Amino acid sequence: MDANPRPKLSTTRVTARGAAYRVVRLAGNLFVCSKASGSCCCGWEEKGRMPFDHALWAGEWERRNLRSRLHLTFSGCLGPCVAGNNALLLLHGRAIWLCDLNDAELIPQVYDYAEAMLAAGRVLPVPAGLEGHVYERYLPPPGGAWEPLAAPDSDDSDGLERLDPVCLMDVDPATAQHTVEYGGRVIAFCAPSCKKAFLANPSAYGVG
Repeated sequence: MDANPRPKLSTTRVTARGAAYRVVRLAGNLFVCSKASGSCCCGWEEKGRMPFDHALWAGEWERRNLRSRLHLTFSGCLGPCVAGNNALLLLHGRAIWLCDLNDAELIPQVYDYAEAMLAAGRVLPVPAGLEGHVYERYLPPPGGAWEPLAAPDSDDSDGLERLDPVCLMDVDPATAQHTVEYGGRVIAFCAPSCKKAFLANPSAYGVG
C-alpha cells in the first residue's frame, strides 16, 4: 500500500461547445521544451544540448503516478534558448524555471523536488542537486497579489461520478464495461488496465 495516500480528487465545472464538463483540478503542470514539439534549440546535440528523450521525462512521471496531481506537457519553444535544455514547473502558484538540463541524472531530481513540494503543500527552497538550474524569469506580481480569474465552483458535489481515477477520462458508469464498488459508490474505468492499476493501490488515486 502507498504510505502517503494522495489527496482526494476534486473537479471544477467548465463549459465547452455548449455542454458542461468536469475537469480535475491539479496542483500544477510541468512543461518540458522538446525539439520534436516545435522550433526550439532544446535537444539539438549539435548545439551542445543533451539529445532529447521523451521517455526520460514520461517514464518518471508515470512511475511516480503523478497524473492526478501534476500534468506533464511536452512543448515547443519556452523562450530562453541560450539556457536550454529548458523546463517550466508551475506549482502552488509559482513559476519555477529550470535551465541547462543536459544530464539525465537531473530529471529524477526535478521530480524529487516537485514531489517534495506536493507533499509539503508549498514551494520549497531549491535542493542542492538543482542549484544553478533554477532561476526566476518572471517578474513578481505587483504587491505580491494573486487575483482569481473565475468564481469558485458553487456545486457541492465532487463531480467524480464519471471519472476514471487512473487516467482521468470521462466514463459513463451506466454503460462502462469495467467497474468496481469502492467507498460506497461505483467507479467506472475506461479499460481493464486502469481497473487493475486502481485495485492494486486505491489510495494512490485520491478516491475518498
